[in-house]
Amino acid sequence: MQEVVTAKVRRGRPPYEKPVKQMVSLRMDIDVLEGLRATGKGWQTRINAIMRDWLKEQPPS
Repeated sequence: MQEVVTAKVRRGRPPYEKPVKQMVSLRMDIDVLEGLRATGKGWQTRINAIMRDWLKEQPPS
């Protein structure tokens, strides 16, 4: 008789040792959100880049 070996297959990105990003919930004006989504795939990444650039321009507190 043959033994059937099953293994769990992990899909997606491998886990990070130290989390790089955190999921958040954010309220935005509908027109702003629609405008960002209209830029196509990767719009959430672009929001992150926009916010990072804005933070670089702010004086340290």
